[in-house]
Amino acid sequence: MAKKLGERLIEAGLVNAGAVEQALEHQKITGHKLGDCLVELGLLQEAGLLRFLAAEFQTRFVTADKLAKARIATEVLDRLPVRLAEAQNVLPLAVDPERKLLSVVAAEPQNKALMDEIALVTGMSEVYAYVGLRGAIAAAIRKHYYGDPTAFTALLESPGAQVSPPVPSRTGAAEHSRTTTSGRSTMTGLSSLNYRMETDPRLRVHRPSGATPAARPSTQRREPGGPRGIVSDADYVETLGILVGLLEQDRQRHRGHSAQLARQAGIVGQRMGMPHKELAALSIAAYLHDLGKPSERHFSLASNAVNADWKAQAKQACRAPTKLFETVHLPTQTNTILAQLYEAWDGSGTPQGAKGEDITLGARILAAVDSFLELTKNPGNAHGKAFTKEQALEHLRTNKGVLYDPVVADIVIQLQSGELLRHRLESEGRQVLVVEPDEAARGELLEAVLKHGLVAHALSTMEGAQDGLARQDCDVLVVSLRLGQQEVMDILQQARSTPETAGLPIAVVGEPDAATRERLVMAGASAVLAPGEKGVIAKAVGNLLEDRVLHNGPGRVVRGSFDELPPKELLRTLAGGFKNGRLHLRQHTLEGYLHLERGRVVFASFGGHSGEPALQALLKLKQADFQYDPDALLLDVPQMDQDLQDLLALAGAVSPG
Repeated sequence: MAKKLGERLIEAGLVNAGAVEQALEHQKITGHKLGDCLVELGLLQEAGLLRFLAAEFQTRFVTADKLAKARIATEVLDRLPVRLAEAQNVLPLAVDPERKLLSVVAAEPQNKALMDEIALVTGMSEVYAYVGLRGAIAAAIRKHYYGDPTAFTALLESPGAQVSPPVPSRTGAAEHSRTTTSGRSTMTGLSSLNYRMETDPRLRVHRPSGATPAARPSTQRREPGGPRGIVSDADYVETLGILVGLLEQDRQRHRGHSAQLARQAGIVGQRMGMPHKELAALSIAAYLHDLGKPSERHFSLASNAVNADWKAQAKQACRAPTKLFETVHLPTQTNTILAQLYEAWDGSGTPQGAKGEDITLGARILAAVDSFLELTKNPGNAHGKAFTKEQALEHLRTNKGVLYDPVVADIVIQLQSGELLRHRLESEGRQVLVVEPDEAARGELLEAVLKHGLVAHALSTMEGAQDGLARQDCDVLVVSLRLGQQEVMDILQQARSTPETAGLPIAVVGEPDAATRERLVMAGASAVLAPGEKGVIAKAVGNLLEDRVLHNGPGRVVRGSFDELPPKELLRTLAGGFKNGRLHLRQHTLEGYLHLERGRVVFASFGGHSGEPALQALLKLKQADFQYDPDALLLDVPQMDQDLQDLLALAGAVSPG
């Protein structure tokens, strides 16, 4: 006998038995399907449920947010009678007239008889069905057929609410519908669906598809009952990034410098175990570090070390950003980082001659990354020339323990050599968070996990684990019982009581007695591991991550640049992993993307063009920033089917800059 949906969701780790029981009680009142009830009650995220269903039905999914933003041409809607759409909870999305293919979103995409009926009614040869929730499809029918602008208000203002209000009669809304739809674009085809969707990155569906990258979860955190409009750290940093980016547009040698510095310093900070608040302060310092300083030269630790005049000017200018922002309540850590940016590990820096760990960690990170970027990107540095990447890496190796913190320098070398970025691409942005207060044990465990081929970060406090949960910033959480038995129980309870982290694998490392072990397992520990052999722990953690991927744990956007990973290496990494998703490339104001399925390019867009011309233009870019979104879904008709490995063989197609 086939297992019920609730049982399958529990097995997948998406909900617990208590949540299913609560949803079943809600179902008795509303009559809605179990999945809809779980979402309505906030016990399961809509995208989480849809991703699970899409994997079961071997299709893709559309969320309420994406349906609300969809633009559907009138002639597409006219293909499917509204009465049939209402009765069967189906909405037409797009038509490919050449292939006679109709794309729809349906609550029951596995219903072959229904799809055959729709094909017959619409005169199509094939119907391809995405999966969506009933409430969202009903709202979309009201919006797109009846022109109701408020159709999604209740759904989107109350996250999780999937209530399906009664649909107004066709006669009562017909006139308003025609008035509204007459102004719609008449473009037919999948390209008229200009909205974003998510999908399981491992599904291979030979069907029309397409969209811009899936939106990432918000990192904004609010205290219960706190103001809804509060600006999060992420929003503040993003705003700074936009404003400083505009200021740098006129500085050819430093265009985009602060954004690149903030991103790369943040990666190093994560590897160094900096908590979320300190990482935010580090990013703010990166965006502010050049403001108020002379525009004709760019100070850095690397330049100051070889030019006494520059060092003297840097001493005078180092406090300029904090003076500019003295009326703003910047984080204390940000002010300290800005004040110590030009201090050297051996005490030879400025303005105070601080040395070693007397220099705040954020300043040590920013100094090393800033120096590398200055050496490789700015021929106007104090050395009088732009270094090659290898020359700049050698500068870091030579000066670690002199100008730079040796540990920081080693991580920056790994970052700039492309090693870290390759690992993040291979893991599709998924990462392990290790929380261990003992420094020696933390280092050994982190090293073992990294040797196992996983991307991992380590922290020393429970606050770090709470941050990781709040920001949904890890795919496996490893916590040590050295943090305290009650503290670990609290973190398990926090994780299991929140829909977003209810299925997160959590491994507890320690040697509890039998009663405590049982309590940990009952509280939601995925595994309790003995602290002895670190390699055994790393293997167990790897298995937990693999299991999460198999149960459709989402990937994360990975950002980088050709400076960190040359285009050939980037494409080779994506091709070797048979990756799906979207590779977005940006060079100043020019941007485009390649959409991949199983390591093959199926769609390309660049500068208003698509297909082969766009592909060739993108492959010729010598400098670009990129972001890879493994969960992005293509809604346009695939235009090509080219193996990335074959593209790599094209002479000169993607030579590094």
